[in-house]
Amino acid sequence: MITDQSTASKTARDGEAFSDPSRAQSESGGSGPREMADAAADSGGDSGGEQIATAGELASAVQGTDIFRLVVLSTHREYGSLGGLDLARRLSAAGRATVLIDLTPDGTVAARMSLPPDASGYADLLSGGAGLADIIYRDQYTATHFVPSGGFEMEKADAATFAHLGHVLDAFAEAYDYTVIEADALDIPELPALLDENTAVVIAGLPHVDDRMIDVADDLRMIGIADIVFMPMLRRQGER
Repeated sequence: MITDQSTASKTARDGEAFSDPSRAQSESGGSGPREMADAAADSGGDSGGEQIATAGELASAVQGTDIFRLVVLSTHREYGSLGGLDLARRLSAAGRATVLIDLTPDGTVAARMSLPPDASGYADLLSGGAGLADIIYRDQYTATHFVPSGGFEMEKADAATFAHLGHVLDAFAEAYDYTVIEADALDIPELPALLDENTAVVIAGLPHVDDRMIDVADDLRMIGIADIVFMPMLRRQGER
């Protein structure tokens, strides 16, 4: 659990109230996912209309926009490639208060962050078994805060569950500069419930391994999500 009591207390108060706060627009103007993707392309590159940026370039580019939530689909988690974690840590390193929420069912991110398999997570909050402040942990390497999935399965979520999750995300929007969500590519049909004009969608993976990043992009476009940033990753040393 987090030890930063000022942030923890604010997050807990916002979460307990489950208010619906409005997010103040930044002074940089009304830029959204399209503009953020273009800024990332200016920092990195584009190929055939595809927006491509490294984690560092994307973390820098997003700070000049109104984006404050990033949904990251990591296509090669089995190789230790966790785009959401990398992006959240880079935002934190830039001095931005950042929380990473793992909404994948396998607990890979929690394991990377050295949390025990039974660590309380979002599923425990949803069931009433834990409070919001009880499921927020501090990254041992950066100032990033982290919420494990706790076994949450998005594909089984109903309207009430997504409403609850929306209130939690609203509370985080008030307490943090950025919210990064690690999501599973298999949950693309449910993804629109997490998106708004202040949210960007990122596909992170290992393009030299296979074509999964392209396949996921095709699946996103089939449900009308066209503004996508590709974030190529490097395989972690020692991972298979």
